[in-house]
Amino acid sequence: MKIVPLESSGFVTPKDYSRYVKFHVLKGKNYRIKTYLIVLGVVIAAALLVYYGLATRSKGLIIAAGAVVLALCMFIYTINVNVKRICRSNAKTVRAKQETVFGKNGFVFDLIMQNPEENEHDEIFYDELEAIYLTKHAIYVYIEKRSVIIIPKRNLKVTPFEAYSFLYKYIPKGKLILCR
Repeated sequence: MKIVPLESSGFVTPKDYSRYVKFHVLKGKNYRIKTYLIVLGVVIAAALLVYYGLATRSKGLIIAAGAVVLALCMFIYTINVNVKRICRSNAKTVRAKQETVFGKNGFVFDLIMQNPEENEHDEIFYDELEAIYLTKHAIYVYIEKRSVIIIPKRNLKVTPFEAYSFLYKYIPKGKLILCR
């Protein structure tokens, strides 16, 4: 099987940043399952509080259940609002076009701004990376624990399977993590 070179070109949208924030909170192979379990656990805890509150005629437990659900909703809302705020404050970066070309030993990352003097060009070797996570919608390349390059899969010039094949072949063992 011939390995197709991995290239990406396009923009990272606020929705991509929002997906990244949700990924980063519970980063790992099963981050989506962890997220669903936490939300389900909170909802079940609230339902049990309501049930027990009704059984014991305790208004305080019913109010506590409402507070738990409200806190969950506020947490989700706050994440989305903060991502939008960050995207507005980093408007140059959000509107910049990303071009990435992966090679056998590393990759080249170009950030093309509206003002050509602000363009960025980085060459990074795979040995220098923290990890690469392949998720349903994107590839997250962690340069360091808090420094990431977001590559939406829609920007890839190859199929997701070809991208996986390429990365599997060239990324050092233990640095490529498939997420469900």
